[in-house]
Amino acid sequence: MRGLLTAVLVLQIGLVSVLAHGGEDDAVYLNERMQETKKKNASYYCKLVGVTDNLYHYKVYFLSGEIKMEGWYTDAEMKTPQGIFTYYYQTGQVESKGEYKEGEKYGIWQRFDRYGNEKPEKIYAFLPMLREIDKAKE
Repeated sequence: MRGLLTAVLVLQIGLVSVLAHGGEDDAVYLNERMQETKKKNASYYCKLVGVTDNLYHYKVYFLSGEIKMEGWYTDAEMKTPQGIFTYYYQTGQVESKGEYKEGEKYGIWQRFDRYGNEKPEKIYAFLPMLREIDKAKE
């Protein structure tokens, strides 16, 4: 009976570990620049969590299992970000959030320090919009 209880406990601990890490077996590993790499060189791993209207919803995690980033891409290879993104500190506190358009940061991005205090916002001009403004000036 004692052996059975030990086996059940070990099985539960293993299951909790897999759930906490999101089941890394089907994960794609990323380096510190969020580019695909081998597991031994990874700082993060990511998972596709959904597809809607031709957009791919990804979540990126620290190797220890905490969320690092959540956002949408126009492609399964995570080359062109599109839409709302949120980045996190390892503590789970939001680091920044904002929008991408056609792969470029766009508009006002909110930023926070590790304690949740607001930092100055950053404003990103949309590159095609700047080109149109330049053409209009000519």
